[in-house]
Amino acid sequence: MNTTLELKTAQSLVLCHYSTTAPATTALNRSASARAVANAGAEKDAARLYNTILTARGTAIGRAISLQQRVGVSLRRLGLPCPMGGIYLRVRDIQQAEIIFDDGMIELDTARVDILAAYPALVAELSNRLGSFINEVVIPSATEVASRFTMRMSIVNQPVAVTNNVLGGLATEVANRVRADSQRQIDEMLRSAHAGPIEDLKRVLAEFSDRMRNANRLHLTQFDKLREEAKRLDDLNILGLPEIDELIAQIADVCMAPAGVPSYSERVVIAVKAEKVASKADETLAALGL
Repeated sequence: MNTTLELKTAQSLVLCHYSTTAPATTALNRSASARAVANAGAEKDAARLYNTILTARGTAIGRAISLQQRVGVSLRRLGLPCPMGGIYLRVRDIQQAEIIFDDGMIELDTARVDILAAYPALVAELSNRLGSFINEVVIPSATEVASRFTMRMSIVNQPVAVTNNVLGGLATEVANRVRADSQRQIDEMLRSAHAGPIEDLKRVLAEFSDRMRNANRLHLTQFDKLREEAKRLDDLNILGLPEIDELIAQIADVCMAPAGVPSYSERVVIAVKAEKVASKADETLAALGL
């Protein structure tokens, strides 16, 4: 890889960190656990009984949990996963990341309001389900539950190699070695980050192949999904790695949807091509040392 290109690429990247908090939906029932252990004549730590204290399915609580996950996935798909944590994000994509996060925060505020409004009914339903267990666990208040749902995003400079200014007090030979090793680590991290979208492509290929072979009714949107994932990988080939370019070239034929609904034998042929591309993806990861 051209060193000048690597430097230019690195200068166009930032690191995006996304984190969330959410209330626990289950709680350890110590009394019930102790009774179960005693009845079984077992060691005191042989069993632990947990009770559901918050209902997620079909509720505003579940909607808030899903929202946090959805925002995280959307941000992750904008960039490359940094081995040190966070996401390598191109400067040009910062605005899109901010839009995703801000829209998510608006939805989260709405979900918090909905949690407060629906909470009495949720607790009443939970009491009926838990029976006497309700007296042995602590059910948090509506305010505690709503306030526990948070999302945070920060954008900072990406990790950089140690500079001469930092190493000023060291002998020249030592400073040179540390600086070179530092730069090598930075380069390797950015290179290894490309494994993320390749792994994503492999998952889409596996689903695509399975649908080709086993779906009763084939939706041609499967080809759209595969094309979108291939385009994403091409777009996120930030270092212009030729191994990824070769993978993209091979998948192009698989992404072409047939003129009509393919027969089963035609679907099998397509599935085989997809599986060959998946094998090529494994080879690409190995070639990149990932």
